[in-house]
Amino acid sequence: MTFLHPQWLALLALPVILAFWEWVRPGQPLAMPYDGGKGRRGWFLRCCVLVANCLPACLLAVAVLFLAHPITFQPPEVERQLTNIQVVLDTSGSMREAHGDQSKGKHSRFDSAMESLEKFLHHRKGDAFGLTIFSRNFIHWVPLTLDTETIMLSRPFIAPNVLPDELWGGTFIGNALYGAAAHLAERPVGDRMIILLTDGESPDIRAPKDAAIIADLKEKGVLVFAVFLTNDAVDQGLINICRSTGGEAFNAVTPEALNAVFKRIDEMKKVVVLEKRPRAADCYDPFFLPALGLLAAAVCALFGLRFTPW
Repeated sequence: MTFLHPQWLALLALPVILAFWEWVRPGQPLAMPYDGGKGRRGWFLRCCVLVANCLPACLLAVAVLFLAHPITFQPPEVERQLTNIQVVLDTSGSMREAHGDQSKGKHSRFDSAMESLEKFLHHRKGDAFGLTIFSRNFIHWVPLTLDTETIMLSRPFIAPNVLPDELWGGTFIGNALYGAAAHLAERPVGDRMIILLTDGESPDIRAPKDAAIIADLKEKGVLVFAVFLTNDAVDQGLINICRSTGGEAFNAVTPEALNAVFKRIDEMKKVVVLEKRPRAADCYDPFFLPALGLLAAAVCALFGLRFTPW
């Protein structure tokens, strides 16, 4: 605890001087007929009266402390820097293919993607997430939001077997990246990142088309991570896109490998914590009860606990 106006603390000398004078002053001696007699000295009563006479000085000391404005510094507020993360999820028919262990029933690439994504959402709580599904075209299914539960609630409606391949077949990654980057560019605050989950090759990211995509992503300040859910080699154009923006491309053949990839992405794009300066707050509370106690005692002393005037 400290004081906003410490110069006023010099006035504490006044109540100290008043209390000291109350204890040492001789008073007005008056000869009484029984002064020559032998009797006990009333030291206990005398001390009680002196203490009562010092109560106004104590109240003055508390008033000086209030005048000096006591304050305390609360711990600094911690705020994380917002990252806007657009998940670009491939929902073409090939995402229904098996992924990982099938001993407990069919487990598709889409299932692995959604389960790992759910863990990542909970781990990165505080960031804004959006979901773009794509195949031949793309749909911004969930706009950027801090309410990430909406992404997991959309799972039954975006499964690969919902839309027929005649309408939703094919894989056009470049088209989806353009759309996701434009959506991220609408957010003026926070970093921008795309996590691409796919299992197919795309004709619209091969050289020289990848150069235009890289230029667009750099202009919008978007970082791209790509996860390829097969053991096939990642397209060189996709690798160029990721590395040119500061990201990386990964293979994830099993759900465990996919979880490890998300952990790696989290390490590469760490949460930035912004610590603000400590905030000053009034600190009158420790003085309220003592002040009230002194005031009550002083009022009670006025009813008779004082020296007689003769």
